[in-house]
Amino acid sequence: MIRKALLTTTLVMLMAGPAFAGQCPNDMAAIDAALPTAKLNDANKSMVMDLRAKGGMQHKSGDHAGSVNTLAKAKTILGL
Repeated sequence: MIRKALLTTTLVMLMAGPAFAGQCPNDMAAIDAALPTAKLNDANKSMVMDLRAKGGMQHKSGDHAGSVNTLAKAKTILGL
């Protein structure tokens, strides 16, 4: 029973990685498209740019779940 639960958990985690990996580029593209016309103050614009850069680095390093979370913060500030 425990072995079956561990196997199921492992399989779910392995399948989730590629799903997050595919979402990162879409999120980055959405941020890049919205940023030039966004009506943000300088502090929020700088924060979005920093979050976008951090999310891109996380994606490149393989931390796709972290990247998705970081990029989600940037999208929230942009109102996406």
